[in-house]
Amino acid sequence: MRRTLIALAMAVPLLCGLPAQALPQSGPVGPAPAVLAPVDASVGTPPSDVAATLDPLLADRSLGRSVGAVVIDVATGVVVYDIEATKPRALASNQKVFTALAILDALGPEARITTSVLWDEVTTTLTLVGAGDPTLASVSATGSSLAVLADGVAAQVSGAVSLTYDTSLFSGPTIAPGWSSDYAGMGIAAPVSPLIVDRARILGGDARESDPALAAATAFAVALADRGVIVGDIRMGSATGRVIATTESVPVATMVETMLTESDNDSSEILAHLAGAIQSGTGSFASGAAATLTTLQSAGIPVQGAGFVDGSGLSYEDIASPLTLVSAISLTASASAPAWTWPVGLGLPVAGLTGTLADRFVGPDTRSAAGFVRAKTGTLIGVATLAGTVVDRDSRLLAFAFMSDGTSDTDAARAALDRAATALAACGCRG
Repeated sequence: MRRTLIALAMAVPLLCGLPAQALPQSGPVGPAPAVLAPVDASVGTPPSDVAATLDPLLADRSLGRSVGAVVIDVATGVVVYDIEATKPRALASNQKVFTALAILDALGPEARITTSVLWDEVTTTLTLVGAGDPTLASVSATGSSLAVLADGVAAQVSGAVSLTYDTSLFSGPTIAPGWSSDYAGMGIAAPVSPLIVDRARILGGDARESDPALAAATAFAVALADRGVIVGDIRMGSATGRVIATTESVPVATMVETMLTESDNDSSEILAHLAGAIQSGTGSFASGAAATLTTLQSAGIPVQGAGFVDGSGLSYEDIASPLTLVSAISLTASASAPAWTWPVGLGLPVAGLTGTLADRFVGPDTRSAAGFVRAKTGTLIGVATLAGTVVDRDSRLLAFAFMSDGTSDTDAARAALDRAATALAACGCRG
């Protein structure tokens, strides 16, 4: 019963009334405090039930010959199992765990992002300013919307106007190293922009907009026209004039939870860029990667060998060791976790129930772990990762990271990792 109650408590979201905040305000001040003592993975772990349980499962042929794994007892911080703990491997979507920490460190979970419209009466020009809000919608809903902006404009402006859209918050390439130029059409990720609407989805399918900012400005022009404000031309430009309308996003905490649960590539890239913009003044793949690395280092997470080029993990150049990954997971689950990290734990999918784990842990060999495992998934061709927390048979909270980057069958590899996590849930593993 105690084990069941613990698992259910981990799976139930917190209900928080969060006050509005507008950028560039932030929650935490200064770097994240160090809360983890460095783990010395060079000291071998004694033989234990954990090894007896995991060794045969992680030797599964489907995982290939390049497997790394670490298990930490969250309460004590002791490494109870490791295979090549410090060897960096491709992260796939587990990169999003690091992105979540970076944006939470930069802004705090209660922050909200404000998108604004400026009005220049001399040139009769409206400017829609991209603020890095990945949740901006075209219609009124919970959070930010173009409809709210259009209502605000129509109450003060009438007749014919010009419309510019400002994307200067982000700079540099819009596609990361290692990405395919076909990702937008394939529905994987849009070119990164601080101005997107409806998650850059093209109506009627999963394909993304090839120019999200222009698509957002065009949708805004339609909303204005519906309210009697006629847009003559649309162009990219710099913001001028005074603010006449604003719309505020849902809290960053909500964005982070959704990003992790759904493994949303577009929002993770925008949030990584935004973390970079908070740190350096301009968002880019490079500044986002730098902000992410800074957050991990400041929190005391070992980062030797880690390297990041995007915020989603779509690139094979995003690498980190199992020790780095499990340390980040353990950080958010520990009793000494910084207060701003709580959305990460709530955002991790629940085995057999939510997000990218909703259709996993449902077979006869893994369903016993449904509800007891919370973990971020990661999949690329040849790569399968799973990292999260599990409550074992003795009600002990374990953090784990399993990484395989040499598989020829990713579906079989994911199933093998699920079986390993299931075995941890069933284990009375004292180490």
